[in-house]
Amino acid sequence: MQPKDPRTRAGRWAVAPLVALAGLVMMLAGAAMATVCVLSIGYPLRLAGEPGLLAVSGCITEGSGKQAHTTCFGTFTPDSGAAAVPTSYDGSLPAHARVPVQYVPSEDTTHRVGVAYAGVRVLGTCFGLLTVIGGSLGIGHAVRIIAPRHAARWRKAVPERLAGWVVVVLLALTAVSGVTSVVAYLLAD
Repeated sequence: MQPKDPRTRAGRWAVAPLVALAGLVMMLAGAAMATVCVLSIGYPLRLAGEPGLLAVSGCITEGSGKQAHTTCFGTFTPDSGAAAVPTSYDGSLPAHARVPVQYVPSEDTTHRVGVAYAGVRVLGTCFGLLTVIGGSLGIGHAVRIIAPRHAARWRKAVPERLAGWVVVVLLALTAVSGVTSVVAYLLAD
């Protein structure tokens, strides 16, 4: 069977659902990424969890190669002076290190704090929102493929100038948070 020519009506009807599906998948993935990053940005900014220091006693690495996963264990000492709590950290830390963290009692885990970790969350949020915009553009393109006359209404409904500025602002935030995170990681420790 010959592939359908996208310039014919049958070809447009064959290509458009795939473009729309790709746009929908992009939108869902971007929304999930932005949601996860927004919900977890409170930890590195010390807005959520209990502040304190994690004294690392040791780490365990399970698996090998790309499947390796390291979990460190230690004692969390709250800044409030309350009793120390044994806990874990998802990631690799040097043995006997004392690092500032936010402890989340409901999850019994700790999160690193600082500019680098907040910048990564902002970067993830901006990238997720850009992906949502890209997915919506894909769906709009699918409508334009199937029904060019109706696509003109879509263009009037969403002011293109406003959408362009939103993309520019998100790209700028992505660049700034990415550079900030890299510089903070290089200067840390």
